[in-house]
Amino acid sequence: MCKADLEAWQKVNAETVLATKYTVVDLEAGEHYKFRVSAVNGAGKGESCEVPASIQTVDRLSAPEIDIDANFKQTHIVRAGASIRLFIAFSGRPVPTAVWSKADANLSLRADIQTTDSFSTLTVEECNRNDAGKYVFTVENNSGSKSITFTVKVLDTPGPPGPITFKDVTRGSITLMWDAPVLDGGSRIHHYIVEKREASRRSWQVVSSKCIRQIFKVTDLAEGVPYYYRVSAENEYGVGEPCELTEPVVATEEPAPPKRLDIVDTTKSSVVLAWLKPDHDGGSRVTGYLLEMKQKGSESWIEAGQTKQLTFTVEGLVENTEYEFRVKAKNDAGYSEPREAFSSVIIKEPQIEPTADLSEISRQLITCKAGSTFTIDIPISGRPAPKVTWKLEEMRLKETERVTIKTTKDRTTLTVKDSMRGDSGKYYLTLENTAGVKTFTVTVVVIGRPGPVTGPIEISSVSAESCVLTWKEPEDDGGSDITNYIVEKRESGTTAWQLVNSSVKRTQIKVTHLTKYQEYSFRVIPPSPPSRPEVYSVSATAMAIRWEEPYHDGGSKVIGYWVEKKERNTILWVKENKVPCCECNYKVTGLVEGLEYQFRTYALNAAGVSKASEASRPVVAQNPVVKHFSLAANNNTYFHLYPDSPGPCAGKITVSRVTEEKCTLAWNMPEEDGGAQITHYIVERRETSRLHWVIVEAECQTLSHVVTKLIKNNEYIFRVRAVNKYGPGVPLETEPVIARNAFSECHYFHSASEFVDYFS
Repeated sequence: MCKADLEAWQKVNAETVLATKYTVVDLEAGEHYKFRVSAVNGAGKGESCEVPASIQTVDRLSAPEIDIDANFKQTHIVRAGASIRLFIAFSGRPVPTAVWSKADANLSLRADIQTTDSFSTLTVEECNRNDAGKYVFTVENNSGSKSITFTVKVLDTPGPPGPITFKDVTRGSITLMWDAPVLDGGSRIHHYIVEKREASRRSWQVVSSKCIRQIFKVTDLAEGVPYYYRVSAENEYGVGEPCELTEPVVATEEPAPPKRLDIVDTTKSSVVLAWLKPDHDGGSRVTGYLLEMKQKGSESWIEAGQTKQLTFTVEGLVENTEYEFRVKAKNDAGYSEPREAFSSVIIKEPQIEPTADLSEISRQLITCKAGSTFTIDIPISGRPAPKVTWKLEEMRLKETERVTIKTTKDRTTLTVKDSMRGDSGKYYLTLENTAGVKTFTVTVVVIGRPGPVTGPIEISSVSAESCVLTWKEPEDDGGSDITNYIVEKRESGTTAWQLVNSSVKRTQIKVTHLTKYQEYSFRVIPPSPPSRPEVYSVSATAMAIRWEEPYHDGGSKVIGYWVEKKERNTILWVKENKVPCCECNYKVTGLVEGLEYQFRTYALNAAGVSKASEASRPVVAQNPVVKHFSLAANNNTYFHLYPDSPGPCAGKITVSRVTEEKCTLAWNMPEEDGGAQITHYIVERRETSRLHWVIVEAECQTLSHVVTKLIKNNEYIFRVRAVNKYGPGVPLETEPVIARNAFSECHYFHSASEFVDYFS
């Protein structure tokens, strides 16, 4: 023979083979061999005959076997604290894999396992009861597997008994039950030791030391006191580990049944139940209630639900079906006797006429200022839930950008944003269901500036020095009574109006002290108060406020303002300044830290004092929180930046599209935002003949604005301030601008100087 990859033939048999077959031994497994045979006689060796193909040798496979001799023992008994050694020999080709296992145990934690190709040992030092049990040894290879089981008994004290349960809890006793220990320690359990402990104490008290059954009634318990219990098993080797209740149990009995189960409400598929607490709780707190129900005529009660409250809604019921209901109270001892409802109930939707509760709206009247938001919020009821319709006079209301209507089964809310005078009127709420239709009325008055007096103004009794003016009341009084009128005059050829009288109570006045042959124009104006004050600076003891001058000054220049303050939760207004302030801002001092304050102002002119302005929003007197930032430059120099209001807008304000009544302003963002995002811009105007600035737009969100309501031929200056969360910034002003149309009128000039004077 020779290996397939070699040509070195070698003789296999040392002696002559007389048979026609031969077994070749000592070959290498997995190698390819070639074989040839030659016949021999007296004349010598003949030609060889070669096997046509090479042959690969393979290892012979055999299933695993476990070697057991006469001394083999499958049960091993050992005392606690001693060691145990299990030995097993095995064979198989290829060499099988050996594995030791034990149910519910990780042998690598307690056992030392040593395995070779022919045997394996498992050794456990210092055995305890937890090492007792069945050990399984398994060997496996490609040809099969085989297992053998060893039983190990460790002679020790018992393990803990099974979980403790209890029953028959009364005010002075409890019955405990438990299972035998899984591990008996290799010896029969003689008896059990039962102990108790008050939850507020640490010491255990033996109740029974020789309990031979797995049930025991503990008596003489203090009523209402929570107890812990534990049970230990004992065998010939001693007392084992105890099994203890994880939660204390109160010695109690079932509570009394709940009182008075009532049917509160029904729908077509549900019922609402309510009841009262039991007269006594049986010695432990009532932890919940069990609701049960059955159809009328049925004998079997079924669970309807459980709750910890004193009300419960049972759902999923069949319409027009009659049901009976009952309730049980539950405590640590169990359920009470049931309390049944006084009568059965038929499940159906009740027919209740719709209604609304307008008691929260005084005199069914709501008053608000033009531009603000008003809300009509009305609780409603009715079964089934009524359909809701809102109308303003005869117009049905629908949701728009300004109008929002939200309705639930028990409330409807109408909200109108940016209210206008046209939103005034009677609002009709109509509720409709199958039981009826009802309509309720709420009157809304939106208060604004009064409209112009109804003209024309009649002039009579004209003389050289006087005349009589007569007019009619404005068609729109602004939502409140007209208190007085302001009458002004203007000489022909001038633009300045002069005050005649600022407190005219009637719709007629005699104007005197006129100049003979002088032509006059007259106008009648209802007066207005200053704007709502704004608090723009706050500290713990002081606040700074500002406001806008009145829309109408009453024909007489405003000479000052009175400022009043009050705490938010009081109705008493207190005058703050002892002499009128001349500017539209004022610093209020002497405030108490932590209190909320509101402010209002009055305008003062030669004719007297205006009405009070609208009160400012409540503001708390407290020091502002200022954030501090530190920045490090490359040369380790530190700069400290304190957030502030923004700087002025960059560049100049562009004024374009100037007419008699309006113009367009455009500006750039400030280069310095004060360390916070720019939220909006404040746009203001001022007549060059006056010192007071008037806010045109308080919250402009863009970089341009159209200013309206300008007076023809008046000269104005405009300014813009950026605002961040720390307040308004430095203003940027325009050059003076005259409100007039460009080339809209034809003028005739008699001289060059007149032409220059006009366009200057």
